[in-house]
Amino acid sequence: MQTQSGPRPRKAVLLLVILAAACAGLFAWRVHSGVSDRDEAPASEKVPVSTVPAAIGNVERVLRLTGDVRPWREVDVFPKVPGKIIERIFFDRGDTVRSGDTIALLEMRSIEAQVREAEAAFRLAGTNLDLTRKDYARIENLYAEKAVARQRLDHVQAQLESAEAQLDRSKAVLDQLRILMAEHTVRSPIGGVISARYVDPGALSAPGAPIVRVSDESRLKIVASVTEKDYLSIAKGMRCEVTSDAVPGAVFEGEIALVNPTLSPSGRSADIEIHVDNAKKGLKAGMFAHVRISLGVVSGVVVEKDAVQRLPGTGAPYVYVVEDGKAVMKNIETGPSQGDVVLVASGLAPGERVVVTGQNRLKDGTAVLERPAPREPGVQ
Repeated sequence: MQTQSGPRPRKAVLLLVILAAACAGLFAWRVHSGVSDRDEAPASEKVPVSTVPAAIGNVERVLRLTGDVRPWREVDVFPKVPGKIIERIFFDRGDTVRSGDTIALLEMRSIEAQVREAEAAFRLAGTNLDLTRKDYARIENLYAEKAVARQRLDHVQAQLESAEAQLDRSKAVLDQLRILMAEHTVRSPIGGVISARYVDPGALSAPGAPIVRVSDESRLKIVASVTEKDYLSIAKGMRCEVTSDAVPGAVFEGEIALVNPTLSPSGRSADIEIHVDNAKKGLKAGMFAHVRISLGVVSGVVVEKDAVQRLPGTGAPYVYVVEDGKAVMKNIETGPSQGDVVLVASGLAPGERVVVTGQNRLKDGTAVLERPAPREPGVQ
């Protein structure tokens, strides 16, 4: 006796495949059309929402920038005399120096010998001038008595002028050598902290090779960049607040000291320089700073930040308002914000009832059950 085993199982499997495909298609349609049992309310249901009237208020316009903290002044100290051995360096990194302190000494023996030679030549020239002056006075008296010829007097006068010139020349040589000897002592042009040392004693001096770097951090400057949109809103002398993540909770007072007169064509931005007093040494060069600049108060329509939604993809802001029991979506343009409110530059009129809670279940035209929110926007 033969059994039949083919057709019925195949039909059952085919039926299951068709049902699975139908379920998958229904699910894909619901996802594509945005249907969500959690977010979208049935058409017959009124969505409960809270509203707050849009109001006129004042919002402080604030410009926030970031920048690098740099020393008030920073100088690489170079030796002026090339080809000399650096015999001593008196400071190392982290040491504090004052303006005029001796940083390093170059070898002095050769220049000291040249100075002594020039001093001797200067003294000899002075002695020669004294003798020539006496000789000239004696010949001048003899000439007055007609005891010598005019030619002899002219000759002694020429010797006197030559002796005077020789004294001036030797004095100039001596002054130059003394200046050169002084330059063998390398001094700090500013006060500050040694932030870098480039060479060790025994190295050969070169005009293009600095010995140390001195950084004056009694004041600091913060260099930041301003876009063309905000460029005309700032000016030299404006006060600002400076903070740094490296110094939590500390707020430093600063002032805009420099505004670049032109914008960069590539980035359409301009550098500004903010000076900060650093007497307490709270900030350090190299830190990253946040700058807050108040640009004044702007008046206009304000709403709560929670009311503002953004379209996916474009990020364009919008709000829902209630009109005749229905939600109406309104595209808006936002301005500066302060606290929990934001200024609406366009798209919304004072008095319109703006949805602040429940808007995640709304779409344009959804019926709503409105109730006033138990709070008002933080207007001024």
